[in-house]
Amino acid sequence: MESGPKGPLSFCAVGKDNEPMSAQSEKQRALAAIKAQRFGEAASLLATVLKREPGDTQSRWLRLNCLDQLGDRENGQQELDELLYRSAPDVGQVNALAEFARQRGYSLGAVAAALKACDDQHPGDAGIAYNLAWYQAASGDAPAAVKAYERALELGVQGAEEVHLNLANLYMDQLDQPARARLHLDKALTLRPDYPGALHNLGNLEEREGNREAAQRCFKRCLELDPADDRALARLADAHVFSQPGEPLLERLTAIAPQSQNPDLHYARGRALDQVGEYDAAWAALSRANTLDRAGLPAYRPAQTEDMAVKVIEGFSRDWLDRFPRVETHRPVFLCGMFRSGTTLLERMLAAHPAFAAGGESEFFPRLVRDEWPGWPEGVDTITPEQVADWAQRHARWLEERSEPGLRLTDKRPDNFLYVGLIKAVVPGARFVVTERDWRDVLVSVFATRLGAGQAYAADPADIRHYLGLHRQLVDHWEGVLGNALLRVAYEDLVSDPRATLGRVLEHLGEPWDDACLAFHEQQGAVATASVWQVREPLHTRSVGRWKNYAGPLRDALGAGAID
Repeated sequence: MESGPKGPLSFCAVGKDNEPMSAQSEKQRALAAIKAQRFGEAASLLATVLKREPGDTQSRWLRLNCLDQLGDRENGQQELDELLYRSAPDVGQVNALAEFARQRGYSLGAVAAALKACDDQHPGDAGIAYNLAWYQAASGDAPAAVKAYERALELGVQGAEEVHLNLANLYMDQLDQPARARLHLDKALTLRPDYPGALHNLGNLEEREGNREAAQRCFKRCLELDPADDRALARLADAHVFSQPGEPLLERLTAIAPQSQNPDLHYARGRALDQVGEYDAAWAALSRANTLDRAGLPAYRPAQTEDMAVKVIEGFSRDWLDRFPRVETHRPVFLCGMFRSGTTLLERMLAAHPAFAAGGESEFFPRLVRDEWPGWPEGVDTITPEQVADWAQRHARWLEERSEPGLRLTDKRPDNFLYVGLIKAVVPGARFVVTERDWRDVLVSVFATRLGAGQAYAADPADIRHYLGLHRQLVDHWEGVLGNALLRVAYEDLVSDPRATLGRVLEHLGEPWDDACLAFHEQQGAVATASVWQVREPLHTRSVGRWKNYAGPLRDALGAGAID
């Protein structure tokens, strides 16, 4: 079974025989403009056709493709949503549009709604139930996706082991229920004992829960099944503690590295070399990893990112926040430091306190912006109190699904720092803590971590430095807007004087001191970030000033005086 439905529609359309002559003529002119790659002209002509014939799905499909070519995501999303609404419950048309949306990166909420209509029409079709679950999961509705996957299993869907794997991923990544994730991984491996995907994800789960030897066994088994599995080798290396240069696992990484095009292997090798003090070789390996990774990332555009920051600062003001009611029904805590600045450490310390529960890195607000505010941060003045009230109700439901009564959930997604103003409007009772760290240490740590397509700056030292500067500008702005609702905490203070620093955090959050916070490394529970092993150790200051091991390469990358 594939992870998503098949087959995009072909990029062609013709007029219908029963259309008015004027509509056919305008459509033919639009087709000619498309052939000449005049997509703006074609989109305008097709809009005229659709005003007269709103049910002409061929013209709407053509217009969607034109808008997509123009990069007009907002209007393209509107046409896609309308097409999906008009196509349901035609399973073939909806599946084709769903695949287009998935491949082109559009919001998938309307896809899930259209597939729900197909599912209602064909309640006994296991394949439709599976596709519905896949798109519900992709659009962020994990509870609904679980139900649809379970129904697909009841209907006898083929490839049940893959359904159990997908359920495990939901419980691991979106619902924070590792025990249920383990149950479904066990079921997948019962059905198919040598299923690499399930073995790999079981290794991930063991790693998140701090079971180093169990994680290593899973990755070793993956390598027994496929010795060329670079990804499993990289994960095995990440689960290993290296103490000397000549270790066999490090030698294996080094032997494979010249032929490998997998960034993960080079990241793992760079981190291993760092552990054994081979810093020049480590930087070379990390540079290779980032070169490979950068080839698959969208380009980082400094000018566009600066423009975004300016619009956020200009739009999300104290006056803007004052437009919305301030009813503090929930008091979640948002940890908004940069990646690799100590947010995971702080979350673990707070999770040891009886008042808090660790929520990890939530997608609620990034997904909200992506799906319902595609032009963000433009249009800030058009946001209405009714919209904010609707988002507040949905966030409250989201919190209730993921936390126990009486506990305050922490959300440590680092890029929430972009949305602090929006979050405060939606959740007036929210409190914010920003972890800050020597920018040179952050830069080195980010460069050694594969953060993915959402963080395009992370694969180049100069881009990381630029983004760090914008982060500080935005945090300065939020501090001015939010006042005492935001607290800045230095990572260096947290690890060198944890009692005083964490005491200040708890005072900011309105909670009493609890000694359990200093024994955070002894608590159970999953950790799903790159700090998975570090936060299971007692506090130390070994990472303070780590950048000095790479002072030479940093000067080469940023300029002789840039790091002093």
